[in-house]
Amino acid sequence: MSEVVVQISADEVQDGVILSKALEAFAKWSEESGMTGTDGDAPDIMMMTERSDVGIRRRLVFQDRDHAARFLVYWRNERGRARGSDGALLGV
Repeated sequence: MSEVVVQISADEVQDGVILSKALEAFAKWSEESGMTGTDGDAPDIMMMTERSDVGIRRRLVFQDRDHAARFLVYWRNERGRARGSDGALLGV
């Protein structure tokens, strides 16, 4: 099984709690919507934090390209919703 790495830049993630909640909600949604593997497990997602002089960046590792693509769509929607409800939440 190959891995797909998605990098979320520091300007996209001012508060790691928002990303963590989005990952949890996505995993729950994917399980409820039938986007599970043949073994019945929800998609595996691993999050790593990288620090640099630019800031903190998150690396998300997915087990499947389709899961990664679906999460990116989900993340963009969640980010937009968070900005709309509280612009300061994401540092906008």
